[in-house]
Amino acid sequence: MKKVSIMLVGIVFFGCCCKHEQKMVEKAAYDYSYAMANYQVDEAEKYATEETKSTTLNMARKIVKMVDPSYIKSDTPATIDIIDVKLVNDTCAVATYHKITPQKDFSDTLQLRKRDGKWYAHVVPKQAEVPEEKAPVSKDGKEVKTFQESEKKGK
Repeated sequence: MKKVSIMLVGIVFFGCCCKHEQKMVEKAAYDYSYAMANYQVDEAEKYATEETKSTTLNMARKIVKMVDPSYIKSDTPATIDIIDVKLVNDTCAVATYHKITPQKDFSDTLQLRKRDGKWYAHVVPKQAEVPEEKAPVSKDGKEVKTFQESEKKGK
């Protein structure tokens, strides 16, 4: 009987902890998505991983500067609804959100990472795969020198 009680307390405690983590993830996802949807890149930075700040948000800042202010005004305010949160493990989560602006209406997912006890949006561009460079080949299968290689030898 005592073992069953201890086990039940553990299950309830674990359930409460998971619910608390989900709420923390939901808040971080909402805060980041809301700021980005409303063109508030500096505000979004508070809810982003360092990798996101140095890649995605730096790029977003440049893009926002190029956007016509009248378009931004016509596309705001945006509303965000967090539809679902999945804890992948102790430090990774995925949130699904729905964004509504006067111009757009769509759903997307957002990766989040836990760093130093807090959840942050983790949005980094995927590295493009660069194919391995191969020497050009002629029709008869022999390697062909590139223009740069010919220039180097000629100097």
